[in-house]
Amino acid sequence: MPGSVLHAVARLTAPDPRTDAGLVRAFLTGSDEGAFAELVRRHGPTVLGVCRRALGATPDAEDAFQATFLVLVRRARSTEWRDALGPWLYGVALKVARKARAARVKRRTHERPERPMTEPATPPAEPDDAVAVLDEELAALPARYRAPLVLCEIRGASRRDAARELGLAEGTLSSRLARGRKLLRERLARRGVAPAAGGLAVAVPAGLAGATVRHATHALARAAGAVPVAILSLTEEVTKTMIAKWKLALAAVATCATLTTLGAWNTSAHPVPVSNVSAAVARADEKKSAPPAKQPAPERAKAEDGAERVATIFGDVAVTREQFTEHLIRRYGQKELERFVNKQVIAHAFARKGLALAPADPEAALNEICTASRMSREQLAQAVQSQGFTLAEWNEDVNLPRVMLAHMCKAKVAPPTEAELRQAFDVRYGEKLDCRVIIWTNEDEAQKAYEKVRGSEKEFDAHARRSAVAGQPRTGVAADGRVAPIPRAQPLKEEEQVHHAAVKNLQRGDVSPLLRIEPGSFGFMVVKCDRVIPADKTKSFEKEKAALMLEALDAKVVNEFPRFRNELMQQAAPKYHLTFPERESLPKPDPAKK
Repeated sequence: MPGSVLHAVARLTAPDPRTDAGLVRAFLTGSDEGAFAELVRRHGPTVLGVCRRALGATPDAEDAFQATFLVLVRRARSTEWRDALGPWLYGVALKVARKARAARVKRRTHERPERPMTEPATPPAEPDDAVAVLDEELAALPARYRAPLVLCEIRGASRRDAARELGLAEGTLSSRLARGRKLLRERLARRGVAPAAGGLAVAVPAGLAGATVRHATHALARAAGAVPVAILSLTEEVTKTMIAKWKLALAAVATCATLTTLGAWNTSAHPVPVSNVSAAVARADEKKSAPPAKQPAPERAKAEDGAERVATIFGDVAVTREQFTEHLIRRYGQKELERFVNKQVIAHAFARKGLALAPADPEAALNEICTASRMSREQLAQAVQSQGFTLAEWNEDVNLPRVMLAHMCKAKVAPPTEAELRQAFDVRYGEKLDCRVIIWTNEDEAQKAYEKVRGSEKEFDAHARRSAVAGQPRTGVAADGRVAPIPRAQPLKEEEQVHHAAVKNLQRGDVSPLLRIEPGSFGFMVVKCDRVIPADKTKSFEKEKAALMLEALDAKVVNEFPRFRNELMQQAAPKYHLTFPERESLPKPDPAKK
């Protein structure tokens, strides 16, 4: 048998040693169909199980299966892949299956049933709703417990493999697995459902797997008309929803970081002073990882040529700091370089002005952000995690640069005028509107629903409770859609003025027009006024003037942020000299070490 055929047969039977991240990279850079086929082989049974639990053994389930992998193709270039792709695909499959099920219900309500001439053939198996509850409750678990359960209980991975994929010690994985099982059993018991004994992963038919790989290749090449419309429509709808929710979370956290309020119209009685901001999570992390007291730092090892070692393999082969640095640059540099340079620009400008941050500023900044946005530290961590940061990373990459910008901006803005102070007084103590909001991430859905909610309180209440952000602490929207009171007076911050004109004149029972959350976004919202809150006549402008001075100054600083940042970047005029090779270089062993 020819060697090439033997190699092909071996590939069919032997598992591919590449990680999920390596397979994704191979497919993106070289259109490697074999790499994508391996991803379908590894994760297809889990994905198909989710789709069939929601849709039954139907063509809809097969469409949802393929759409899940096409979402992976669409999102692959904008996601920082780790090895554990399984939990991510499981979550996407749930979203796709729910969309497909909703579309099927809608389609059936518009179809007029006709009496068949003959008895139909055996209908396809419909979903078992009791088993589908498993996915709902599993998806509701915290990610730290959900991911081990997806890998071990649904995909069937060993604890050793699951721990490696998640970057955990095997003991930690086992602990989370046990805790996750207990939580899941409790949640299922409350709904009167017993844990499924098996059949959660479903064997993928060869024809379905092959079609999925072909369609993924066509999607990567953007071949028009090559992917069936039903699958493409599902893919685009779910992709848009994922992008929109990411943007909503991003906007919420970014607004939170303005150091005074979380959402628009939040008029806290305790504005956050601009001078009290910075980063101390980093210090806390350093304390956790620091060696015990009086323990000297280990001496840095050197290779024979003087290069610093980061590891030694095979007894005497040096892995150098330079090699590790090159690997990190190749892997993460393209994504991180611009952000790193921007931080350097801000830090250098800050130092040139003779400014410095106090050691206590960082922790104070995070505490005041949590207070102003009414979030716990854990909730703030969850909010920034939706952007792909840990809290310490977000503090370093977002919070500290904003703190330094705030200090520099403060020196540029003029003191508030008397008119601005009176405006701030009216915003805080003047007449306000008690309102609820509905937020949608799909324009078609928003347009259709708007006609219903505008004329029916029952419809408005139902949609408000199902809103894309209802009940999520980081957005400032309560579970029933209620938001902080909206002042009739125009806010001082420009970012809070975007939709103010469309809302400020609402009376009790009035509904605003359908509003796009921000230009170019997928988000839409509508606001309903439930009651008008009278002005607080017990407050005196003269007595409140000192506090209003700080609030008005803070608003002017926030307004100056974008202009000052752009001006600073123009002055710095960064030039980039680093290049990023497409392919990873192979190890170059030292011949003398053979």
